[in-house]
Amino acid sequence: MKKILAITFGLSLIIVISCQKKLELEPYEIYYDNYYQTQEDAVGAINAVYGLLTNVNQYNSYLWLVQDVASDDCKSRATLNDPNIHQFNTYNLETTNNYLDGIWKGSYTGIARANIVLQKVPDIEMDSALKTQILGEAHFLRGLFYFNLVRLFGDIPLVTIPVSADLTDEEVYVYRTPKDEVYNQIIEDLIAASEKCPKIYFQSSDKGRATKGAALGLLSKVYLTIGDWNNSSITAAQVMDLGIYGLWDDYAGNFKDANRNGKESIFAAQFYKEVTSQQNQIVISGLPNIPGTFSAGVEIMLPTEDLLNSFEEDDYRKEVTFFDHYWFDTFDPHVWKHWDQDTYEPEETAQCGSNFDIIRYSEILLIYAEAVNEVSGPTSDAYDAINAVRARARNGNENALPDLTGLSKDEFRDAVLQERRVEFVNEGIRWYDLVRTGKLVEYVKRAKGSDTNPQDFNTVFPIPQRERDVNTNLTQNNGYN
Repeated sequence: MKKILAITFGLSLIIVISCQKKLELEPYEIYYDNYYQTQEDAVGAINAVYGLLTNVNQYNSYLWLVQDVASDDCKSRATLNDPNIHQFNTYNLETTNNYLDGIWKGSYTGIARANIVLQKVPDIEMDSALKTQILGEAHFLRGLFYFNLVRLFGDIPLVTIPVSADLTDEEVYVYRTPKDEVYNQIIEDLIAASEKCPKIYFQSSDKGRATKGAALGLLSKVYLTIGDWNNSSITAAQVMDLGIYGLWDDYAGNFKDANRNGKESIFAAQFYKEVTSQQNQIVISGLPNIPGTFSAGVEIMLPTEDLLNSFEEDDYRKEVTFFDHYWFDTFDPHVWKHWDQDTYEPEETAQCGSNFDIIRYSEILLIYAEAVNEVSGPTSDAYDAINAVRARARNGNENALPDLTGLSKDEFRDAVLQERRVEFVNEGIRWYDLVRTGKLVEYVKRAKGSDTNPQDFNTVFPIPQRERDVNTNLTQNNGYN
């Protein structure tokens, strides 16, 4: 029974069982070799990996929601009847938290599916270019899932091959791998992806798949996270040198359906309003609940005063990001930047199909600026990168957001962190930034005061208790019971 309950890796069965090619198979019996035979099988297998990105426990909700509420940017609404999300706001985190459990399971399901692709697709007789592309995408997605997990939980089980038909004790009772080894695997995967994925896709049906730029962009972020500044700056520069990406003239253009997978979007989770199971919760999570106007709004989190006050005067991003009135209704500030009003009426916001950008080009510019500064102090190229992001935020107002100049290395570092904050509100980035820069405890306490109590050990979250109940070799992170 314990082997069947080994959800962490056993969920890789979903692809095979759900294909229904062998309806007569006994429950839990895996027929990998009977399924992965054709080019269509290979395409279906990689599509199944992408499918995890839009799950509620990934970019549909949990991944960005816990980042916002656990950071200094947002707080959970006091009247919200969800103790699981309040735990991130107060830092009274329990090992049974449903959000963490969902992120863990969803991420490892994606990893398991990617492992199957990487093992089975090489032996399929099919178009060689498409095979190479699919393998590159699988490397990218596995790297992305592991990158999220290692930042959230620290040392984690590293599994790079599919589980066997009959799960062995070694597959069920997996030990945690030191995070440095996990990062090495992530880097290896993303380098492979950058070599195998195409620069661009010409067919609209392929838009949203991993590209060379997506792999290099995520790799630059990985290097930034582990403090490999030189490789981070080099890799970010490679993305810039591709000549494919750029900034929308209007910051709000990032959140318009008409610009899906456009020039600033390096990689995004793909959502579709026509398919109920693939609609994005990002819009209604920020909107107020006002019957007759925003009936679908759930306002699960609200911006902190600290965030609202952090914007410079006349920063156009502030009015794009927040609102406190609509028609005759007034309310406390809420996040509305993800709501494309050109596409969705207020009553249609629950059916939002807007993409969720995981990497935007503006982040590549800021990664480059930060990494260059750490290597050599603020150079002219580093200033050009951060000032390009600031120039867009002026929205034509020449008196707003003057170019940065004359900063020390420490001042420039702080300026980049601040620029990242106001550029990426509610995009699942801030908590990671606070952790990697050592600012988490100080900044969260500054923003939320006595409402929260983060400690030094909260730079990682607890390993889900449900996983530890199944796998007795999983140790718990320090500070959690």
